[in-house]
Amino acid sequence: MMSFVSLNRHVLAVFMLAVGLTFAGCENKETILEIDTPDGGVEVERDRDTGAVSVDVDE
Repeated sequence: MMSFVSLNRHVLAVFMLAVGLTFAGCENKETILEIDTPDGGVEVERDRDTGAVSVDVDE
C-alpha cells in the first residue's frame, strides 16, 4: 500500500512540473535593432510566431 501512495505522489509531482513548464513557456522574440545612446535607446523586436513588431523607446 505504501508503494502505491509513493508512486501516486511521484506521478503527481511529474504532472505538476510538466503543467508548470507548459504554461511558463518563453517569449519567442528576436531583436532586430538595438541602439543605446547616453540620452536613451531604441529596441525593435519581432515575434517569431506572429510576425508582430514592437518598438521600445527609453528616454
